[in-house]
Amino acid sequence: MKLEHSQAAQAGDARSGSPAHAAGMPEDCAARGLDRRTFLKWCALLGGAAMLPGGLAGLCPAVAEAASGESQDFVWSSCNVNCGSRCVLRAMVRDGAIVRMDTDNLGADDYGTHQIRACLRGRAMRQRVYAPERLKYPMLRTGKRGEAAFRRATWDEALDVIAAKMKDVRERYGNEAFYLNYGTGNLGSVMSKSWPTDQTPITRLMNCYGGYLNHYNTYSTAQIATSMPYLYGGGLGNALSDIVNSKLVVLFGNNPAETRMSGGGVVYDIQRAKRESNVRVIVIDPRYTDTAVAVADEWIPIRPATDAALAAGIAHVLFAEGMADRSFMDTYCVGHDEAHLPEGVPAGSSYEAYIMGKGPDGVAKTPGWASAICGVPVDTIVRLAREIGTAKPCCISQGWGPQRHHNGETNCRAIAVLAALTGNVGIPGGNTGAREGGYSIPFPGFPTLKNPVAASISFFLWTDAIVRGPEMTAERDGVRGVPKLNVPVKFIWNYAGNALINQHSDINRTAQILSDDTTCEMIVVVENFMTPSARFADVLLPAVTNLEENDFAHQGSTAEMATWSLPRRPSNRCSSRAACTTCAPTSPNALACANSTPRAAPATSGSRRY
Repeated sequence: MKLEHSQAAQAGDARSGSPAHAAGMPEDCAARGLDRRTFLKWCALLGGAAMLPGGLAGLCPAVAEAASGESQDFVWSSCNVNCGSRCVLRAMVRDGAIVRMDTDNLGADDYGTHQIRACLRGRAMRQRVYAPERLKYPMLRTGKRGEAAFRRATWDEALDVIAAKMKDVRERYGNEAFYLNYGTGNLGSVMSKSWPTDQTPITRLMNCYGGYLNHYNTYSTAQIATSMPYLYGGGLGNALSDIVNSKLVVLFGNNPAETRMSGGGVVYDIQRAKRESNVRVIVIDPRYTDTAVAVADEWIPIRPATDAALAAGIAHVLFAEGMADRSFMDTYCVGHDEAHLPEGVPAGSSYEAYIMGKGPDGVAKTPGWASAICGVPVDTIVRLAREIGTAKPCCISQGWGPQRHHNGETNCRAIAVLAALTGNVGIPGGNTGAREGGYSIPFPGFPTLKNPVAASISFFLWTDAIVRGPEMTAERDGVRGVPKLNVPVKFIWNYAGNALINQHSDINRTAQILSDDTTCEMIVVVENFMTPSARFADVLLPAVTNLEENDFAHQGSTAEMATWSLPRRPSNRCSSRAACTTCAPTSPNALACANSTPRAAPATSGSRRY
């Protein structure tokens, strides 16, 4: 059956053409009297129905035929890159190849159920799929590590090499010698996602094989994720769409226009809220960012990594001029002043004492003190503090940039304290001082089983675990689950990530460590392209993109809507393998586990928001 589409639909205008076309309905469904609402309800049920023993056999033939994707022109999918927006993609397919990429065109495009339109990056996914630089077949290293000297291999040969080395490492060192490196190149999916690391197909394989060395935290949020629970027990805040209720918005290093892109991303919420309420927005950032250009009424440049000093200077003005919300703090906070210190804590340890110069250091954190550190003029600090202290509700929010520095957790906590200091926590139009929050619809994940290995290290110390693994302890190196590591890392899986080299610190040292194949004896990289990390592989396996595999997609950060889509495989012209099928035959145990997993649903003709 052919899925017809009008010229208006081709142009991305769902408000033109017939109602059936505007809804993305197959023509014969409309002919059979199946209205738009009923059709969308059937689409919503396809994921669950496909997992039942009878599959799609019981559906309306027209809907089931459209879902099978046998001869349709458009196939629905999603953009799974690491901006988090998870936008809808519509691939026009001819003879199994993508010839054009479009985006969401369903519904009336009213705010709240608006179309989740992909940005230019998402709409360029066809170029990524068919890029001449794509890795198209397995390769084995022939030269020194890092030289990118490889020869072509068959899948059987490459998998045999991996399986033999896995057996060798486990026999000599045990499963603690296996490490799964951090990677976020394939997000949003369920079956083939590369992060969180404990939910990937590689994880399932290794758990079936006896486990691996865990890691905790990430390159993205290590310090904010660790420090915020000490303030609030968690790290989420108000949604950015809630700033329609704010009198003032202050963004510390938060740049959603570049980090949460797309036509359905959170920057659209800010723009919409600003149009409706004319809320004043202040952006504090070393760079004149796209967010500052798009929505800011004022941009305050600051020296990198000095946000804590600025926050302290603001707090000094709030305390000195009586703008701190004493009632809120006395009710909900501990340690803000000397009268509310926990029992046994020495006098002079309160936050107010620290700010006003009555603490152990004896230094008042005046605007002048702060200005010398952060570079923001004194009068700007005073004016900013007065704006924050008198605007209620005030949304104070931070991105992940301020915490990505040495002692970045101090920046994070100092910013967040301002929200509590002014009583803007837990109210409409306010925030916790953390990054914006949201909500999601629970969705069962790919079962990866339990890791039998208890040991876990900080994500950042995997190079240390190669060089001095048995010396790493819980007290000195933050090892969790066990008092110390027993063996060094000898085998690394690097799936859909470039943190092996490009994202990790001190690249020269890291390259030197990885170049020695007598320390870490095997590196397996699963990738689409020859990245800096892929150059250091012993075995390099080509992976499919999400447009070449069947999977489900979570909603990600697509504004204030929960997007539930069933992305299907628009392109079948790829000799690469999905990670879940690559892992399955590597060991008999893994094969048995993988074969017990229900298969993903077949192609659907649409996606919908709820």
